[in-house]
Amino acid sequence: MIKKVDHIAITVTDLERSVEFYTKALGMKEVMRWKSKIPGIKEIAFVRIGTDMLELLSVENPKKSKEEDTAQAGVKHLCFEVNDIEKEIEKMKKMKIPVIQDFHILNEEHLTTVSGTLKVDLKKGLKRAVFADPDGIPIELLQW
Repeated sequence: MIKKVDHIAITVTDLERSVEFYTKALGMKEVMRWKSKIPGIKEIAFVRIGTDMLELLSVENPKKSKEEDTAQAGVKHLCFEVNDIEKEIEKMKKMKIPVIQDFHILNEEHLTTVSGTLKVDLKKGLKRAVFADPDGIPIELLQW
């Protein structure tokens, strides 16, 4: 039986730039780095916030992420919950991090609950904004 998600791996085009983004912009901490002897993978860095961890992979001949296509299967974005979205948006903009979708609220106009055990007040809505990491991967900031 699965115990938990241990980490999510992301291929990056510039490991140092990505570690800097995830640590400085998102407040994660680099917890480990490996040189790799695995064919095609040069180096691996792990960044963590709380118990959540990302594995950043430096590979040979990396390709930048293409613009999001909602019809294509695969990972669409990474979402990080924040306490004060306005403060985080201001920080990201000061750091000149590209905005994909500026601040907006998802509510009953956008979503209808079909099932679930989470308590979400769609009348009040979910505060949200999406930025791009150095490789164009969408990074969603969400305040419940």
